[in-house]
Amino acid sequence: MTDYFVIFGDFLAALPTYLLNGVLATVYWLGESGAALVSILCAGLIIRFVDQRVQSRAAFRPGRSGREAATPDLYTAQITTAIILQSRAAFRPGRSGREATTPDLYTAQITTAIILVLWVISQWGMGAPVPWLGAAMWIAGTIILLLVHMQEHTLLWNMKSGIAIYSLAVIGSRLYLAYTAQLSADQWAALIGTSESASAVIANTRGNVTTIILWALWLVIPLGYFAMLLQQVLINPMSLVNPLAGASELINRYRTRR
Repeated sequence: MTDYFVIFGDFLAALPTYLLNGVLATVYWLGESGAALVSILCAGLIIRFVDQRVQSRAAFRPGRSGREAATPDLYTAQITTAIILQSRAAFRPGRSGREATTPDLYTAQITTAIILVLWVISQWGMGAPVPWLGAAMWIAGTIILLLVHMQEHTLLWNMKSGIAIYSLAVIGSRLYLAYTAQLSADQWAALIGTSESASAVIANTRGNVTTIILWALWLVIPLGYFAMLLQQVLINPMSLVNPLAGASELINRYRTRR
């Protein structure tokens, strides 16, 4: 019985150390995966609030003479004649003879998910600051999309394409660096001349290209992305009545104004 108390006492004495190690391991894991988690959170917000709104607006088909395509189900024809007569009476053709109802599509949501997967794969295992620069791009794009509704479709597409370009640039740079790291001077000696010349050429070329890659990933592409978002936000004047209103809301307000 005494041995059990001794073991339990040792466990209680070591418990703070175990808890501290667990907290440190969690902090380290969040530090390594924090950028990916932030990107996933931003993508979830875009899919939930922005993509759904843009997709429903794109799939909307107005009825003839500006009437809504959907009509309530009436049962007058069933009572008087037959069901087929009611279906004919309730039918509302779309514009130019097209059907007014369209199936539920998820193109915007799927596009966001694909770009998110591409970004997570590209930054996986890469050191700072590239993962956090990408996370900052996701954060900036999400905040602007949630607050600015003018040209929402164009802004959403530019935001996604900017992150996709950055992801592809990260993947391409990692492939280049991994490939050139495996090259040896003997492999280039047959093309350049001696092994000494090949070593010098490989070192200079790899150093110059690496510098260009770092400038592009750390500065050029992120700054271009943020500048593009800022230009899209400021391209139209802000409404003095409702600054957060979208273009459709403003047009509807002007049309119904007395």
